[in-house]
Amino acid sequence: MIEVIGGIRCERIIPIIPGDLFGGFVLIVISAIFLRGLTYELKPFFCFGSLMLAVFGILYTLVLIASYLDALIVGEDWNIINYLRIEIFLLPLSIPSLVELNRERKYLPP
Repeated sequence: MIEVIGGIRCERIIPIIPGDLFGGFVLIVISAIFLRGLTYELKPFFCFGSLMLAVFGILYTLVLIASYLDALIVGEDWNIINYLRIEIFLLPLSIPSLVELNRERKYLPP
């Protein structure tokens, strides 16, 4: 919610959390999927939520690496704090569910 509000106001409310309207909406959707799976104990919601979290975590990790390489090529100062996102920190939490999803995918009919 803080990311969405910061994105609407075009500023950071808390210095470490960036104001990103669409990134905040993505986090709300992922949280709603996990909450739905937690409420009804449905495994597909956990698997799909983990898959979405992994996709966005990898995406923001690639953005972090690209911005570092851009600053390195141009010769600018680069601060990692400006590019850290919560999705990067949550990426390792999605790995166990993705491993289980890959294991179960092998037993699905073609």
